[in-house]
Amino acid sequence: MRSTLTRLAIPAALAALATLGSVPTTAAAASQSAAEVCEDICVDGVRAATHTGYDRVVFDLGAGPLPTVETTYGTSPWYMTPGGEPKEMLTRGSSYLSLSLKNAESGDFSEINPYVELFGLPTVKATQLLFTTGSSLGFSPATDFGITLDGPVSRYNVFTLTQPNRVVVDIYR
Repeated sequence: MRSTLTRLAIPAALAALATLGSVPTTAAAASQSAAEVCEDICVDGVRAATHTGYDRVVFDLGAGPLPTVETTYGTSPWYMTPGGEPKEMLTRGSSYLSLSLKNAESGDFSEINPYVELFGLPTVKATQLLFTTGSSLGFSPATDFGITLDGPVSRYNVFTLTQPNRVVVDIYR
């Protein structure tokens, strides 16, 4: 009787262990298939901090070729959507810096990050995801952000860094 239970229990236990061992592999495969996919590079997040004499805004990017960045600085909170509709920045300030990250897509940015991120730094008050365009009719994808500023701005500097990929905006007081 004991040898019969052993003959039945050991294979059943091994089968159960084999099933448990396959669960992480299946879960890993599922999470990999659910990962964001962008044509060129994804914008994954935004963060900001203050430093002596300037505030820094960092746009974290995924893997891929770095985007080209176009900027516009002004005192009007209004911007134009790709469809030509005027819209207003949601956070008020004394000036605004708009960034267009060419060949970059928002990926799952809007699912895991707020459209408006409040910072309350000496100069940088908030960032806002303005819009994202996909590649259609021969146009390249782009993701546009607005940065709400308050107080004096003497100049700003925009540059990219790698390992990890990111776009950095230094705004000097």
